Amino acid sequence: MSNIAELFLDARVREGRGARVAVRTDAREWTYDGIQALANRFAHVLAAAGAEPEQRVMIALPDGAEYVGALFGALKLGAVVVMVNPGLGHEDVAWLVALSRARVIVTAHHDVAEAFRAAAAASRTRCTVLETGSEALERSLAAAPATFETFLSHPDDPALWLFSGGTTGRPKAVVQTHGSFANTTELYGHGVIGYRETDVTIAVPKLYFGYATGSNLFFPFAAGASCVLFPEYPSPEVLFEKIRRFRPTILVHVPTLV
Repeated sequence: MSNIAELFLDARVREGRGARVAVRTDAREWTYDGIQALANRFAHVLAAAGAEPEQRVMIALPDGAEYVGALFGALKLGAVVVMVNPGLGHEDVAWLVALSRARVIVTAHHDVAEAFRAAAAASRTRCTVLETGSEALERSLAAAPATFETFLSHPDDPALWLFSGGTTGRPKAVVQTHGSFANTTELYGHGVIGYRETDVTIAVPKLYFGYATGSNLFFPFAAGASCVLFPEYPSPEVLFEKIRRFRPTILVHVPTLV
């Protein structure tokens, strides 16, 4: 199987590492078993909302376990994840929803949902908005089965849309395949950085940013390690507090904060 949800998540549970901590947040620790169950529940809920294999699912969430669950849930379904900054304004959100023709949007209740609801309502294709933290989504997740048969994706199938930064004009959607993430993990995550099972990672860039998608989620998951996720803006004060609390072994940085 070439689906990266199998490569990065299901395989850790099958190997007997389900009880290891996968995600660390201020609120709690999530094991690989727990993240897999959350992802499976999200896959069922996304399917019920209209998501299908090869169709786009937009994720616009702050970093946290729900982001990881929605991301792997969409991948397990065979859908293509469109990762966007949840803090974008109405005009940018409307443009991205129209460009992607997303079938489902997963965003945060109260905080940023208004812009995404408006864009979905104006979309020329059917688009459903799911809001984490809302009573409706919490009920749906609780009622959904904790098992799901992961879709048999091909290595050349699209897995994620990552938007370029630093270019002129609108950001450009770079389509990443399941095979490209597997190759990057093997060559860079394992071959260059050398992630180990005992590592704890933390990142300045957020998960919607391509470098963090790999280095603070896919790479540690491939090694059975754990990542620290937090929703706050990574100011130096916030970052130092998270480092003191979680004692990471790998810090993913950006030049502007150095």
